[in-house]
Amino acid sequence: MITEQELEPEVNFGLKTKGRLKELIFDRLSKFLLYGSFFYVFYLFTSVIAAYFFGYSVLTHYISDLGRQAVFPFSWLHDAFCVFAGLISVPVTVSFSRKLKVRYKDSKHSLLFTKIGLISGVLGNLGLVFVGIFSLDRAGPGHSYHGISAFFAFAGIVVSIFFFSLNIVLSHKCALKKLGRSGW
Repeated sequence: MITEQELEPEVNFGLKTKGRLKELIFDRLSKFLLYGSFFYVFYLFTSVIAAYFFGYSVLTHYISDLGRQAVFPFSWLHDAFCVFAGLISVPVTVSFSRKLKVRYKDSKHSLLFTKIGLISGVLGNLGLVFVGIFSLDRAGPGHSYHGISAFFAFAGIVVSIFFFSLNIVLSHKCALKKLGRSGW
């Protein structure tokens, strides 16, 4: 006759295995997103340096000019990396907001700030995707498509950083208060 005590190790093994698999998948996804973010930042700096040889300057041009064929011959790379960065930033924003909800739930308005940060961050990331789709060469009538996309990208990301930072600063038990005050 089988008792509960004999079945318990198998059940625990199954739960531990599922937990480990979930943890392993999350760990690999986190590393992919982190390396993808570093790769995008590296590409952005590399493309600014390369575009300098074609007459681009951060003092006289917008960053969106990297997506214009007349300014930078490899403009399609900028467009592709804007789409890439926007897509990998959505799960990063969602993951960061989930960690803030779990870790800093003692704050009075934490859930509200986290929700606003999440929504504006996702809108900003999707705006970045559309900046890549509607580059300055395909900006629409009067550059309106690109302008709207760029507005959502910058405004969404700035509002997201503001509310995530505000959440960190106003949390009672937060070791990251200095980081939150600086907006990082």
